[in-house]
Amino acid sequence: MKNLINALIIIFSITHATFSQIVQVGAGSYTTTFPGVDEAGRNSYPSGEPQVSGNAIGKPVPTNDWWSKLIKENHADNLFNYPITLKTTNEGLIVTHIPWGVIGDSAPIEVGLTDLITNKATVSDFSDWTVTMNWNDGSHNLQATSGIGMPFLYYTKGSTDIVEIKVNSGTTTISNEILIIENAANNKDFVFYGPIGSTWSQSGNIYTSTLDGKNYWSMAMLPDVSTSVSTIAEE
Repeated sequence: MKNLINALIIIFSITHATFSQIVQVGAGSYTTTFPGVDEAGRNSYPSGEPQVSGNAIGKPVPTNDWWSKLIKENHADNLFNYPITLKTTNEGLIVTHIPWGVIGDSAPIEVGLTDLITNKATVSDFSDWTVTMNWNDGSHNLQATSGIGMPFLYYTKGSTDIVEIKVNSGTTTISNEILIIENAANNKDFVFYGPIGSTWSQSGNIYTSTLDGKNYWSMAMLPDVSTSVSTIAEE
């Protein structure tokens, strides 16, 4: 009888300890302790430290989002925000549209800054819907914000940095502060919007701008319509 009581006490203690680690949330629950590695050796802690900067420092970072590869690797490809596809490089951000498959070596549009080169892009901020990527080589600073399901990107730069857009595919037209790229990738058109008063300079397939002293600009993938691309871009 004594042995039975002792056994029941041990079982109750283990059960209580186990369930005390479970927090109920509505119809679900989560554990406050690491569940451990499974029999196949999976579910272990990831190696290294999250590659974050700015506002992202100290924030718990998601490891299951469309951009989570950025916090683990120096550069990430096949970043699908739908409808845009992104890839980070030492010089900045490759922007394209991939209807299926992977980005591979595709680089129709490369967004960067003159003389910018760094060995990694970090995550400087994020929310439920968006992520901000950062390139900083100590002399130049580029940030790009993208959101899931958003056909546009928002950029900022250092006050003295010069925006540099390399167009490797498509037909480019300059219209005041607007830079239009038709049929850049898979019949998709893109447009850059600089602040009013901005101008774009061309040297071969590279377009640069000081943004009239401002530090922000944006980019959009245009919808498929029968109206002329320039008309849609300027609406």
